Amino acid sequence: MPTWLKIALGVAAGVAVVIGLIVWLALWLTSGVIEPVHRQLAALKAGDMDAAYAETSEAFRQATPLEKFTAFVGEYPILKDYAVYSFSSRSIENSVGHVSGTLTSATGGVTPIEERRLEDPLYQCRRPMSALVPAPYAPIGTIRS
Repeated sequence: MPTWLKIALGVAAGVAVVIGLIVWLALWLTSGVIEPVHRQLAALKAGDMDAAYAETSEAFRQATPLEKFTAFVGEYPILKDYAVYSFSSRSIENSVGHVSGTLTSATGGVTPIEERRLEDPLYQCRRPMSALVPAPYAPIGTIRS
């Protein structure tokens, strides 16, 4: 094997390792944004409104009673009846976490979802204003159907 080929392969391998480390670091740094969403969706799927409500911020709970939260979830059955969910994007900018993805029903229907969360000092994201708001321009938390 020629020396130039060994060098080229070594450089390519090094670049691949660096890119892999950057991707891993980005996913690790934004994992705090997605964990509460996983917990809330699991609680909604299980029908545990108290646990799903607990994933909202204290400010949200003070402004929105559990009954109103439950009524909202009832208006969007996909929140409880999804078969699969996936997140195609997650980011943190200026202490606001943004997660977007889809909920897929058992029949194959796909509902795009989007949620924004303020990041607290312990890197656990909470919603300061609302949970899932059915308005495309809601500042915090959005479901698009």
